[in-house]
Amino acid sequence: MKEQKEYNFDALLTHLGEFGRYQRRVYSLVCLMTLVGAWHTLVQVFLAGIIDHWCQVPEIQSSDCQEWNLTDVECQEVTKDIGIPVGDADKYAQCERYNLTDVEVYPGIDLNNSTQTIPCNSGWVYNTSQYKTTIISDFDLVCGKSSFSNLAQSIFFSGMLCGNILFGAIADRVGRRYALLVALVIQLTAGIATVFSPNYVIFVILRFLIALGNGGIMILSLVIGTEFVGPSKRILVCVVGYLFSTLGSMSLALLAFLIRKWRILQFVVSAPSSILCFFIIFIPESARWLISRGRLKEADEIIQRVARTNQVEMPESLLEGYKEKNEDKKQQEVKVVGSSDPKNPFLYPNMRRGLLCLMWMGFVNSMVNYGLSLNATNFGFNQYLDFFLVVSADIIGILLCYYTVEKWGRVITVCVAMILGGSLCIVTGFLVDGIAKVIVASLGKVGIAASFAVSLFLPIEIFPTPVRTISTGVVGMAVGVGSILSPLLLILSDTWSPLPLVVFGSLSISAGFVALFLPETMGRKLPETMQEGEALCARRRTGGRGSYGSLIDNSHEDEEIT
Repeated sequence: MKEQKEYNFDALLTHLGEFGRYQRRVYSLVCLMTLVGAWHTLVQVFLAGIIDHWCQVPEIQSSDCQEWNLTDVECQEVTKDIGIPVGDADKYAQCERYNLTDVEVYPGIDLNNSTQTIPCNSGWVYNTSQYKTTIISDFDLVCGKSSFSNLAQSIFFSGMLCGNILFGAIADRVGRRYALLVALVIQLTAGIATVFSPNYVIFVILRFLIALGNGGIMILSLVIGTEFVGPSKRILVCVVGYLFSTLGSMSLALLAFLIRKWRILQFVVSAPSSILCFFIIFIPESARWLISRGRLKEADEIIQRVARTNQVEMPESLLEGYKEKNEDKKQQEVKVVGSSDPKNPFLYPNMRRGLLCLMWMGFVNSMVNYGLSLNATNFGFNQYLDFFLVVSADIIGILLCYYTVEKWGRVITVCVAMILGGSLCIVTGFLVDGIAKVIVASLGKVGIAASFAVSLFLPIEIFPTPVRTISTGVVGMAVGVGSILSPLLLILSDTWSPLPLVVFGSLSISAGFVALFLPETMGRKLPETMQEGEALCARRRTGGRGSYGSLIDNSHEDEEIT
């Protein structure tokens, strides 16, 4: 057999430094974009915060309260006592009032069961003790419109889905860097414009545009972060990226606690994108993408820049050897029998199976993850603290993920995490509101966070360079569909309060078993050709290191394809 050196991009990165000074500098900028993206994703939890309300009672004027010698606070309470019926659990009705026409009212009058009730026909009064303003109070999204806030969040997630698909395709065509810049500009422009939304429809449209840019930023940050680090550091990079996203969610609870007016809060989470747009100057194009496009000279310039920053000498033999190898691979790239497009992962049976499994896992992970986060303020303890505890559980999940994926492998980690997380979700649904419910929900979130973290980098490790971004985008599409349905499923609690969490838990358990059909990628280099990707997906749950040559083409036994 002819002895041949192994020339691949991972070998270049190993020589340059798998996560050297240059990569750390670039990735720190990418992580800041991820943090801001997390703000936009979950900020509506507080923009549409739960706020008590009751009908406006126009028959009782401020002059009446002055005549009764009542303060403003006393006037509000007396107005409720007189004009608002008391329902279950001794709570004031939120969507109906007494008809006080031709009724002489005075403090202490009892109209229970003696006066006709009518729907709120003069607007609502909102309790501003916790939130000064929200989109609920500004746009009157209550009673018959109470589901509109969930719909707005679903539309936002549909924008994330579109952003994943659109910017995944754009990035594979024009490059990661320029696609990222466009996504940032869209996020910034629409985010600032949302502050001035005059009505619900405009608010929803602008939030959709924010999500469009946000979806592109999230997927491109992940791809840029992983394509320029070595194989032994890819898990670290994905975990750190997810950690920054979690820190963004946690800090959002603090921002919302300090800022109780939704327009100001929206401005605060949008303004940092103006700075992030300038950071694009310091983010290079992906050398992997340039090489896959045959733009070797540009890739060479970036590689040399990395070598200088990392203070590493770059042997010409290594770089030239890789260029020659890259040309050989292009010539060897062949179509699968019956395929009309060799750059479509769905046309390769093993990659298709892997992609469908990842889509289901991403769909369920996203639905459960966002479902728990969006529902965190409804667990009955303290809205800000509940949210903080539930989203901070992701940190434990991320750390567990970082440890277990290198000990047990990717497949077993995600399987166990999803089954345990799903089981705890079901338990949460049957607990009474309070701190115990928050704790069990947070423990369930640990498992979901761990599996979600693994699901984020599995498409990058499984699919080859020519379709890596678009495949990640397709998985992102499934993630988007799950997130779209998540806030809508929360409405099921009106039918039976535990139902949303029971659905979340059951689907999570099913996805845990689906994970067993994926290939184990622990210790393997990123596939760079379609043939390598197909060969990897054929090796379900098998570990080990090395090339894919024996599985790609048995007619090439006298040479190693790497």
